[in-house]
Amino acid sequence: MEIALFNLMSLHRADEAPAAVLGMTVEKVRLAEELGFDGAWFAEHHFTSASVCPSPLMMVAHCAAVTKRLRLGPAVVVLPLHHPLRVVQEVGMLQALTGGRIQLGIGTGHQPHEFRTFGVPIAERVGILDESWDIIERGLTTGQVGHEGRHYRIPEAPLAAFPGRMPPLFLAGGTPALIQRAARAGGALFISQGHRRAAGALPMRDKLLAALDAGGLPAMALRLALQRYVFVTDDPAEKRQAAEGLLRLARTTLSLRDEVPPRDGPMMRSVPFDGEPTIEWLLANGAIGPAETVAERLAEDIRVLSPAHLSLYMGFTGLPAPRVLAALERFGERVLPVLRGLDAAPRRLAS
Repeated sequence: MEIALFNLMSLHRADEAPAAVLGMTVEKVRLAEELGFDGAWFAEHHFTSASVCPSPLMMVAHCAAVTKRLRLGPAVVVLPLHHPLRVVQEVGMLQALTGGRIQLGIGTGHQPHEFRTFGVPIAERVGILDESWDIIERGLTTGQVGHEGRHYRIPEAPLAAFPGRMPPLFLAGGTPALIQRAARAGGALFISQGHRRAAGALPMRDKLLAALDAGGLPAMALRLALQRYVFVTDDPAEKRQAAEGLLRLARTTLSLRDEVPPRDGPMMRSVPFDGEPTIEWLLANGAIGPAETVAERLAEDIRVLSPAHLSLYMGFTGLPAPRVLAALERFGERVLPVLRGLDAAPRRLAS
């Protein structure tokens, strides 16, 4: 099982500088490599404080220069918002720059305001992604691009930088046909567990399994990539602040699906939603708190959901940078070894 650090790069306060957020991200990635993580992911979002990173491939390029071992990738490139000719060339270039350390996350996107601002019809996002995928796959494996489709018409052209193969592929979102395509290609499928316990994420995993079954694929074809929010601290005040940050993140994530997200300038408002968890529930059930608690929650996820990949986000608290780095270090020293021990035991897909 692979264990990676996820970086959303949010602004938590109006007076927080984007340069500080991005610099902190680089420090976390450096530390993650020292601690023994397998990889690091970088989000793509536009036009809100949810993230100051509109280009995860730029973050990959920058962090590749300050790391030696980590696999690096976008989680995800929202392909309908990008021309595939640029994506395929940049990914090929990154493969050359990093010695093949790239992992490629792609997704359909889901935020109406992003599509509206870019002038891309959100109703067409699945078809656009499917064609873009064709172009990227052909370009990276053969060094040639050319396509005649509904969304793109591209004349035959050679690529100077191509690795001769696709990097490890991860898909977020999509129809059953896209899910089946990813599984047939040996790719992993992202789900975000959010604040849920493992049992609460089973319906999302089962939806993927149903899509695979409909395409004649066995359950073992599922390579599940699990997005999880964790924070390791022995300080009760920090634990409460982490729970409050987790609730804000849950609210923001849901609000970004609105036609017009609730925001003041770029800053997202924290808008309560029906059925949201209480702070007390998060304190009792979240993967936040002492190392033993976090290890127990993640062990439960592994036992129930059988992920092949864990993508762990620790930057949701709004705490100062040194305290977030300290929590990451505690995770690496006290939780990561426990998870590696679990990973050594044989596992099968839980029913």
